[in-house]
Amino acid sequence: GILCLGAAFSNMVFACLSFGQPTSRSFCSKPLGTPESGKSTLLKQMKIIHNCGFTKEELATFKPAVLDNLLTSMKFVLHGMGKLHISLANKKNKAHARVVLSCECCVGDDQELLPFMACSIYRLWGDAGVRAAASRGHEYQLNDSALYFFENLNRIIGLHYIPTQEDVLRVRVRTSGITETQFSLSHLQYRVYDVGAHQLSQKKWFSHFDDVKAVIFVVALTGYDLNLVQDPSLNCLQESLELFTTICNNTYFKKASLILFMNKTDLFCQKIMHSGRHLRLYHPEFKGPDCDVNAAAQHLTSLFVDRSTASGKTVYPHFTNATHTSAIRQVLSKVMDTVVRQNFEDVPLL
Repeated sequence: GILCLGAAFSNMVFACLSFGQPTSRSFCSKPLGTPESGKSTLLKQMKIIHNCGFTKEELATFKPAVLDNLLTSMKFVLHGMGKLHISLANKKNKAHARVVLSCECCVGDDQELLPFMACSIYRLWGDAGVRAAASRGHEYQLNDSALYFFENLNRIIGLHYIPTQEDVLRVRVRTSGITETQFSLSHLQYRVYDVGAHQLSQKKWFSHFDDVKAVIFVVALTGYDLNLVQDPSLNCLQESLELFTTICNNTYFKKASLILFMNKTDLFCQKIMHSGRHLRLYHPEFKGPDCDVNAAAQHLTSLFVDRSTASGKTVYPHFTNATHTSAIRQVLSKVMDTVVRQNFEDVPLL
């Protein structure tokens, strides 16, 4: 199988690959890690690329989550304005801010955005102070998809809105329990599992996947300067490294191929180039120049490669943007080729 782990911001995902009949030799893969590394987005991409995407009915089921993400993101920006000491440009928008901050549910029984909430969010997004705070979201850990939803606000708050596949890739839905995605590729059947954070904390689940043939570990490159939301004392990247080390040394995955996805390259580029949050400020051992995206990315990747080398495992790193479908298609093709080739090499001829 293939195991996939993620950085300090992600849930855990793994995929099982079965060759031939369901009872024949199987290969498992799972992504693991902390919230927001991009593992769940990766699974959605697998469905889009290899399983005909989402039907209109399936897309519609994400509508409440998109609207809730929109509300939650606006609340987060309003709180961020306080931290950044940014005021509303239009004092009349204070009433709209109170409406948003006091609202717990923005969707009516008809699954449409409540009209008063649509009005308040629309007015607030038109406020220069709100936009200024949103543009500095990296300073208070605004979620990565917030700007996308704000920029598509007119479409999303419209009547009879149905999410697009791009919306579904961007929406954040907390993983609970274990969910499964299946698809076929080149006469092989793949089963991919998304494992919730609660299950990830219970180490006993490892024993159920002792036939795993590959591990995909997903890391959010952008986590180098961030701390865990659930435990602000822990740095996201450090937490990811610790989880990665645990996987490298886990006996259940001793024979598994190890795939490393250094994810969110687009956001990482913006942060390194324009935020002033230089890598050396958080990793003093980094001696490369400021604003050198490639040098910074290679340095962070080397931290994980060194951990795998120390445990005697070979790791196959890839730089990814999980929301970019065509790029992910190419990376997944390379990964599947690697996994299948290595596992067929292990099959005796006689």
